[in-house]
Amino acid sequence: MHWTDVDGLRMPVLLAGHPGLELCNTWAGWGHPPGPHREWLRGYDHLATWAGHASLLDVPAVRRLRAAARREPAEAELALAAARSFRAALRTLLLDRGDAGAFRAVAAQARRAAAAARLTADADGVVSWTLSPDNPLDLPLLACARSAADLLCTPARAHVRACPGADCGWLFLDPRGRRRWCTMAVCGNRAKVRAYANRH
Repeated sequence: MHWTDVDGLRMPVLLAGHPGLELCNTWAGWGHPPGPHREWLRGYDHLATWAGHASLLDVPAVRRLRAAARREPAEAELALAAARSFRAALRTLLLDRGDAGAFRAVAAQARRAAAAARLTADADGVVSWTLSPDNPLDLPLLACARSAADLLCTPARAHVRACPGADCGWLFLDPRGRRRWCTMAVCGNRAKVRAYANRH
């Protein structure tokens, strides 16, 4: 099964090994004709909930964002559209490092994330980076952009693979060079069934 229930919303299972790749996996059937059934980020609630599901935001932040989206639906739609656009550019760049247009789009959001980053310390003195964007509804996108930029700067980028499964195209990290499918239980088994049917 490709999905799980998170706070009453269907979310794609996490199987990619990195939040940036997980964002790309919120669309099903890359390279196939678009359709509403392919979209996991169907509304801003889904985007905010996904960011928590992918461990980019904590539960209180997700709740605040969902409440803010209800107060400002137009701003939430803009933030959702920007996240979807970033998702497409990021996937293109991960699979084609020479795509200059995709790089510019990803780098622009990474710059916004860097500009919104603040070094903070909690009551116990634990220091961490937090994001304080001008528009709080951009928080899921910027958190993902920051994480994706980190991936792009590491050797792990060379281990990104796309599932060849029919109507899939999900991304995952394959550092050992042995993984073919996003998940053997779904895409791998479907391919085995088709191969068996073709032989018989």
